[in-house]
Amino acid sequence: MKLLFAHPQAGAADLLGSQLSRSGSDSDGIVTVQHRDRLFARLEEPFDVVAVHTGLFYDSYPWDWMPEIRRKQPQARVVVAPDEAVYDSFMLEALTRLAETLGFAVLPLGGTEQETFEALAASVEGRSFRMSAGDKRSGIVVAVWPASSKDGATTVAVNTALALASANRLRVGLIDANLRNPEIRSQLNLTETDRSQFKLRPKLQTHTLQPEDLLDSCITYRKMNGLHILTGSPRRDTALDMTPEMMAHLLQTARSVFDVTLVDLNAYPDNAATVCTVRGADIRWLVAQNNYASYRTSWREWFDCYWKYCGLTPSDVSLILNRASSDDKPERIADALHMSFGASIPNAPGGLGMKAVHEGVPLYLMPKAEPFTEAIDGLAALLTKRAEGDVQGAELAPGRRHKPGWISRLSALFG
Repeated sequence: MKLLFAHPQAGAADLLGSQLSRSGSDSDGIVTVQHRDRLFARLEEPFDVVAVHTGLFYDSYPWDWMPEIRRKQPQARVVVAPDEAVYDSFMLEALTRLAETLGFAVLPLGGTEQETFEALAASVEGRSFRMSAGDKRSGIVVAVWPASSKDGATTVAVNTALALASANRLRVGLIDANLRNPEIRSQLNLTETDRSQFKLRPKLQTHTLQPEDLLDSCITYRKMNGLHILTGSPRRDTALDMTPEMMAHLLQTARSVFDVTLVDLNAYPDNAATVCTVRGADIRWLVAQNNYASYRTSWREWFDCYWKYCGLTPSDVSLILNRASSDDKPERIADALHMSFGASIPNAPGGLGMKAVHEGVPLYLMPKAEPFTEAIDGLAALLTKRAEGDVQGAELAPGRRHKPGWISRLSALFG
């Protein structure tokens, strides 16, 4: 295979060659260029595959250079790697449509450097690639994020974690990865200020985080020893310091520690925590309300301008309709969004469902909130089955399990 690889980064060819060697391909025939002029000069020669990073064309439009590559290499398989340092949804759309017309492959956004080069190697070899959700023999990761801000992702994540922990069958992790607006610590009135994600940053940066380090930074909730909460940092200004590699390392460590890890995320895919967790999760719950601004406007627009370029499709996501009323038709909403239907979470009486916690008491533990509790129990039952291997890859649907008794609830409330 004769490969022309155009990438502005020094050492990129070595990274690609390493990935090709792992899959048994010959990496000795890679012709590497780091400038666009050299690229077009080498395009006069015939190649089997041409792989191009768009960083070479930072000041050019896709229609200025993509057709020229096809004209010079009509026989070659062409792979395009978008430059993630510069985000422009219009240019991404133009690049994607041109690639489809010209028969180019485009790599998905949002991966770590290793995942990007794995995807590049797969495309060069003509193989399909989808980022792995991790070792299936380890714990599962559930991404929980709202269609729009304040749609109730924290409500679903916190209360489902409590329901799982109440059954005393699984070790449960709850990670507050809404780095710009972490709320779990204050809502659950967790007072251990020396434990948070911020404490783990050095080990995440050096990829040296061990299971015992993660457990030591988590807080157990009252008497629920099976629930381990990793709170967000009050240093909200450091949210963008979290890189894809750091987040991937945190999630992989969480898999080795917990049977189920629920990750509460920000609505917007402008940070590594949200993007990497959604891409790498085993289960993805989009929490929405039955209003146009939530599931139609916010989700649709974010999907069209970002998520679809990450390789995500609506069928990869399950809809959780929060604060639902008896008149809502959540299955129709899920069908309209081309998603599977996960659950309908009714509002707690008296408007309590506007927050995950009311006056320090989680809604799952509130009296007179039985419909809400039963819906959360259904989600917890499905995660329990998935974690125990009963329904690998099963589509989400409401379920039921035995609820904790009043003694366990009082213990959770008062320690």
